[in-house]
Amino acid sequence: MRIERLSVDNQRTQGPARRAWYQRYSAKHLREMERAARDALAARDALAAREDGAPQAGVILGAGACTELPLERLARACDPLTLVDLDAPGMGRALEELPDRLRARVRLLAADLTGGVSAALREEMGVQPWRDLRALGGMALLDALADCLERVTVPDPPEIAGLEPRGFGLVISSLTLTQLYSLPLLDALDTLLAYAPDLAERRDEHPRYVAAERDFRRRVAMAHLTLIARLLAPGGAALLTTDKTGYLLSPRAGPHAGEGREALETLPASALAWPDDLAARFILVGPPRAWAWMVAMPEGETPGRAYDVVAAILRPLDS
Repeated sequence: MRIERLSVDNQRTQGPARRAWYQRYSAKHLREMERAARDALAARDALAAREDGAPQAGVILGAGACTELPLERLARACDPLTLVDLDAPGMGRALEELPDRLRARVRLLAADLTGGVSAALREEMGVQPWRDLRALGGMALLDALADCLERVTVPDPPEIAGLEPRGFGLVISSLTLTQLYSLPLLDALDTLLAYAPDLAERRDEHPRYVAAERDFRRRVAMAHLTLIARLLAPGGAALLTTDKTGYLLSPRAGPHAGEGREALETLPASALAWPDDLAARFILVGPPRAWAWMVAMPEGETPGRAYDVVAAILRPLDS
C-alpha cells in the first residue's frame, strides 16, 4: 500500500533541508502557512475571551515533520500540542527541532487519519480474481475495481484513539486532505497496472469507475471534515490547508521544453466544494486565502511541480 511508504517518501520531501529549499524557491508558501497558523491562533484566542475559555490543547492532523508550519510558535501557544500522522519518524524529527523546554508539551500519535481506508480497500481488492477478470477482456477488470471502491467502508468520522472529542481549542489539518483519498486510489491504479496496464489510460472511458472514484473521494473528504468538527471545542478554531490544483511545469530542455504547464485538479468540487462545503459545517472566519506552492523546479529535461494551495479558518457552528 502506498500509505506504508509514507515515512520513506517523506524523508525526501520534509524536514529542515526541505524547509531551506522552500525558503529559497517557495518563500511565499512558508510565509502564508505561518500567517494562516497565526490567524487561527488569534481566532481561537478571540473566541476564548468571549466564551469562558477554549481548551489550550491543540492538534495537527497530518503533521509529518512540520516542515511548513511554525511548530515552535504552536507549541508555545498550545498545551499540550498533539501531532498526528502515520509518519512517526517524521514527527520525531519535528520534535527534535524544538527547544528542550517545549518538547514536554508535544505528544506524538501515530495514526491513519482515514480510520483504515487503505487497509479496507486492500481487503476488498485481495479477494478479486484479477487474472480471471483480465481473461474475460473488455472492461470487466474496471467493473471489479469500481465494485471495490463502492463497497469499501469509509468511517465517518474516523475513530482515532487518543483524540478527545471536542477537546481541542486549535485543530489544524496540514496539507493532508487530498492524500487521504489519493493514496488508496493509487493502490487501485497499481492493481490495474499489474493486471491490465492497457486499461490504465482508459479509466475515464468507464462511467461506473469514474463515478466510483468520485464518490470515494467525496466520502473520504467529508469524513475528514467530520473529524475536524468532532475534535474542535465550542470555543476553538480550526485551520484547514490543502492543495487544490497541481501543475506539471515544462522542463527547460528536451522535446517538451516550453510546452507550458499541465494542470490537474487535486481537490475537485465533486470531492469538496470550496468553500461551500465548509460553510455548511462551520462558521468561516474571514475569507479563505489562496497562494502558489512550488514543490520542484524544472531541471534539464525533468519537469517541475507546483500546486495552488487554499486555506480557511473555521469555528464550530455551536459557537
